[in-house]
Amino acid sequence: MTAQPIKQQKLATSAAEELLALILREGFKAGQRLPPERVLAEQMSISRTSLRDGIARLEVLGHLEARQGNGVFVREPSAAHLTQPFQGMLIRSPQNVAHLLEFRQMMEPEVAAQAAARATPAQIAQLRLCLECQETARSRQIKLSDEDLIFHGLIAQIAGNEVVMLVLDTLRSLMTQLRDQVVGDRPELTISEHRAVVEAIASASPQAARQAMLAHLRSVRRHAAPLMDQGEDNA
Repeated sequence: MTAQPIKQQKLATSAAEELLALILREGFKAGQRLPPERVLAEQMSISRTSLRDGIARLEVLGHLEARQGNGVFVREPSAAHLTQPFQGMLIRSPQNVAHLLEFRQMMEPEVAAQAAARATPAQIAQLRLCLECQETARSRQIKLSDEDLIFHGLIAQIAGNEVVMLVLDTLRSLMTQLRDQVVGDRPELTISEHRAVVEAIASASPQAARQAMLAHLRSVRRHAAPLMDQGEDNA
């Protein structure tokens, strides 16, 4: 009795994989419309039903957008799309949030070290401007969550690895709510730790940048621990 649904799932997955391969092979860019369903189904040698299932899967993942009456268009998947399958998992299991924080601690110190090795004077000026914006937000009693996102994103950009930028952007999207809580009620400490990271990057010392970012993320984990414990108590 369960064989048919499983088979349908496999067909949909296969159709999605084949369609994505076709999009890449044919060089379709974001914003371009795909050929009509009939043409695609014939080209891929699959039924239109399987094709629609594949399109639906790629739409959920952010690769496609079906517009009523206009066809199916190629999209560039965002971190928001990539994180959707994990949002419910994180809400139900605070331990997964702890693992995400641990993963950030593994990755971001090395990103900061790479940024220290590559930062230009203009990029260092951008980091200092980020600090000024954080100070302004603090003085106006505005939470630093948005400024924190910009700050860490800029360091990843300076490091110059697009894969790292995508991974960190995805992590930050997953942890938006936690960031509001952790960063929101300790702005002075956050800015102080950020300033230490910037000065280490400006010194062009990968080791100093690595240590400064590690100290910052350890502080974040310590501050987040009670919040995650509360989540476990409410689970």
